[in-house]
Amino acid sequence: MKIAGRVVAVTGGAKGIGRALARRFARDGARHVAVADLDDAGARAVATELPGPSMRVDVSRESDIATFIDTTERNHGPIDLFCSNAGIGIGRGLDTPNDVWQKIWEVNLMAHVYAARHLVPRMIARGGGYLLNTASAAGLLSQIGSATYSVTKHAAVSLAEWIALTHGH
Repeated sequence: MKIAGRVVAVTGGAKGIGRALARRFARDGARHVAVADLDDAGARAVATELPGPSMRVDVSRESDIATFIDTTERNHGPIDLFCSNAGIGIGRGLDTPNDVWQKIWEVNLMAHVYAARHLVPRMIARGGGYLLNTASAAGLLSQIGSATYSVTKHAAVSLAEWIALTHGH
């Protein structure tokens, strides 16, 4: 995919892989790179380097992702590439408390579901678009010492495969 002239959205864009993606898309000529992160100040700092806005988004909340998508598309046009990148590595083994399992599940898997739920129908209707889900090598192998991370990243890989198989990309 050529990035020049495209509208790109990146979650988890305040640091790490997300920040690197946002910067790269800007260098490659994206028209707008919308940066979302729970760390509002970090997202704003990255966005000042780019042609695009920032927004505080808690990806574990479907309403936050829907608002991010709607706001980006209303202000900048259809999202051509959505990078569902936010992720966390909390918990460890089977004895990890249920609330921690739930939180990592919401961030590392459900955030991808929410983005797909709100974007795939739009992308199909307009004839194109891309979802990029950051899943980690732990989604293909395993993260020794962290069942929570491995399980949620495996699920993220499976979701991406399912979307590709059922929607033709």
